[in-house]
Amino acid sequence: MKHHLPYQTLGYRFWDTLNDSDFYHLFALGYDKVTSHTYDWDGLKRIDGPLYLFQYTVSGYGNVIIDGHTYRVDPGYAFLLDIPSHHRYFLPKSSDAWEFYFILFRPSNLENHWQELIRRLSRVAYIPPDSSVIHSLQDAFSAGVNSRITDGYLASSLVYRFVMELFRFSTGRTKEKEHWPSAVRQAAQELETRYRYIQSLDEIAANAGLSKYHFVRVFRKFTGFTPIEYLTKIRVERSIDLLRSTSLSIDAVAKEVGYAGGSYFIKVFRQWVGFSPGEFRSGRELVGLQRMKFD
Repeated sequence: MKHHLPYQTLGYRFWDTLNDSDFYHLFALGYDKVTSHTYDWDGLKRIDGPLYLFQYTVSGYGNVIIDGHTYRVDPGYAFLLDIPSHHRYFLPKSSDAWEFYFILFRPSNLENHWQELIRRLSRVAYIPPDSSVIHSLQDAFSAGVNSRITDGYLASSLVYRFVMELFRFSTGRTKEKEHWPSAVRQAAQELETRYRYIQSLDEIAANAGLSKYHFVRVFRKFTGFTPIEYLTKIRVERSIDLLRSTSLSIDAVAKEVGYAGGSYFIKVFRQWVGFSPGEFRSGRELVGLQRMKFD
């Protein structure tokens, strides 16, 4: 990661969108390097909230304490905090310096997104320096330094882009199977190979060594789908192959992918694809599609 920008903190208040709850409100951007051990922020003593903070370590390291747990924030790691909340981040005595980017924005319109990101990433997360998340953060800071954030609409779009890049990253990370726990990989493999015959998720959960409730929660966390959604995804994808490459009847396709009959299959197919199986097979506007992926 190359850095040619000055250390600087930039604050923003735009009157054109200040009182409009439909927009995202950028509060501050920064790129800094601290060497003084007086650098110490207590999340319960700040008066500038409510805010959300994303801070990303470039070099050196700092510490963050969240709900009594201490984390060392090394290069490549970020933390996500609510202000105010029970946290503290600081330069510890054991660290000579801490270099980082940060962005602060108001919770307006972002509460649900933020909480979902916390669920996906946790409060402290590793994010590669060449990821689109960090590029978007650097781009936002560069725009600020070069006076290109000229109104609240531009500021709102920068916040939105950054939050969406966080979602893209969190989704991509969970979809990479090497990051999945062995129990989740095993269950996914079983769903992918036995999709025609599976009647109950109880057996899948049992084979994975998990309770049904825990299985559903963990499976969704790492795959982005509930087990039922994952099974349906596989069946619909396979049915599309059959509709395009065979002359099987709709009822036969349904049974081939694991459904008892055509009526329920037609309902599910329409929900996922937007067309009935018959419309998909004959529709000219879809004639070029041989496969579809639902990821």
